[in-house]
Amino acid sequence: MNRLSVLALAAAVAATPAIAEMTGATVDFGHSAFTEDSDIAKTSLGGSVDFAFGPSFGVQGDLGYSRLHGIDDDATSGALHGLFYVNPETALGIFYGIEDVAGDSVDFYGFEVGQRSDTFDVEAHVGRADNSGLTGSMMGLEGSVLLSGSFGLGGKIQHLDIEGLDTTRFGLTGDYTLPNGLALTAEVGALDADDLGLDGSEPYVGIGARFDFGPNRGTMFSRRSLLSVTPGL
Repeated sequence: MNRLSVLALAAAVAATPAIAEMTGATVDFGHSAFTEDSDIAKTSLGGSVDFAFGPSFGVQGDLGYSRLHGIDDDATSGALHGLFYVNPETALGIFYGIEDVAGDSVDFYGFEVGQRSDTFDVEAHVGRADNSGLTGSMMGLEGSVLLSGSFGLGGKIQHLDIEGLDTTRFGLTGDYTLPNGLALTAEVGALDADDLGLDGSEPYVGIGARFDFGPNRGTMFSRRSLLSVTPGL
């Protein structure tokens, strides 16, 4: 991520509280790895925050960091969402973000739709990556259902196709929320890729933690990132 882009994103998010109300925020941590080679792993830390401009409009800012153990390098990402609330539980959004992997940055942008309630949440996005001749598409669908006061179960499908890297991730997710609001998360799934040194479908596992807070108990959308499709690297 170049320095000018980081400063612009930070300035936009920092200026927002003066003219809007914070409605929700999320901090998350995760570690995932392929089951057949645990050295190909990724450790991530990130956060998101939502601000509302009245009942119909809002913005969301994302920041994330990942340690890519398989290539012994780092990745950073940032994204800004513009939100239009169809009703208090449903929103349409557009997003723009920048991801820096091992010193190379890629811009991405797209459209998203989501719905959140006390018992379930679901969201979908489609987007495009475009920078210095590196172009392609990204898309995803994910959701979860609250089975009881503490347990949740969900799933996700994510796809990334950039300059010959055709990658699809299928995952089943679960979480248990402690009384203090901290959610312990787990995921099992498979990555189907024609690159990254993989031969067809490769299973993976992941564990993590998430803390949602604010009036809406978290953000409208999950963090946007090109590397979210890869559970290890």
